[in-house]
Amino acid sequence: MNTKRFRMIIPLSLCVLLCGCHGNLIGNLLASEHTELLVDGEYKPFNVPRNTMEALMKLVEAEDADTIYEVFSLAVRENTEGLYGQIQEFIRFAEENVTAWDFLSGTGKGDRHSGVATMTRASFYTFSTDSGIYRCDIGEVLKDTVEPNLVGFSDITVYPNELSWEYAPKKPVGIYIVYRMEDQPQGAIGGPYTMKRLVELAQAGDTDGLCECFSLSAKGTAEDMPEKAQELAEFLRERMASWEHYTWTENIEMLDGAKATTREMFFYLHTDNGLYRCDIREVLESRDPADVGVSSISVFPALYPGEDPEYEDEAYKEYCTWGRDNAGIFIVYWQDN
Repeated sequence: MNTKRFRMIIPLSLCVLLCGCHGNLIGNLLASEHTELLVDGEYKPFNVPRNTMEALMKLVEAEDADTIYEVFSLAVRENTEGLYGQIQEFIRFAEENVTAWDFLSGTGKGDRHSGVATMTRASFYTFSTDSGIYRCDIGEVLKDTVEPNLVGFSDITVYPNELSWEYAPKKPVGIYIVYRMEDQPQGAIGGPYTMKRLVELAQAGDTDGLCECFSLSAKGTAEDMPEKAQELAEFLRERMASWEHYTWTENIEMLDGAKATTREMFFYLHTDNGLYRCDIREVLESRDPADVGVSSISVFPALYPGEDPEYEDEAYKEYCTWGRDNAGIFIVYWQDN
């Protein structure tokens, strides 16, 4: 058992961000004091989100996957394939990588109408690791008088802090972890294989092979696929000097109402004119075979490791998220090019 202890950073102030006039409603629900996430076998939310992470980390240190599983709502447990394995992976990630954590902020929402009460909360934390800062976002349903099976944790999302634009809006059910290369779990399937294959095809000038990497669905909806494949091949062959793996994640998601296993891999591409990022998104398994294969490849000017994008830089935000919302190939060049 890994006996690493977690160091808690004490902020200048503690706060719970609750929306408007609904604060009293949530505050009344959470008024009683307790020390565990489960009380008499039922999920019991804390008034202060910091206490939520403290209790969760105690379970992580104890490697108590069973209790963490019960903290998730019954609805999540019944509808999330592989949740127990996700919890075990979260424990592994925290034990092997997290050296300290801190509460960042949170939002809460409560509503009571005609005797129906619903209350939710999202709490945001930071994880310190040797590779840099990660964000950890936890979603909870605090109360639901119509659907009590929703009460409990709904999601935990962990991702590099500099990728907040890509992953903060993403609210998967269960646990979703985006790894930096140095934190990637041993034996992770795929690794940089797809990138190696793209480089091999580009060096051979095989644009037909590049197109064949894409799923039938992507090839059917993407614009100018042959021309874009030619452009990508030329970029990889003539402009790129070297590449390195940046992040990796693999998860089960819903695509058009059906479960599918997806993978996202981000890479750094080094050129004489600056650093680029290459995002590759693909579907590994799906009920619809037409969806299996690469869905998008996007190449665009990158920030250097450790740099955070400007909040108002909407163009960069669009570059980062293009491959999530579109199929095919997308390339943006540094202005000097």
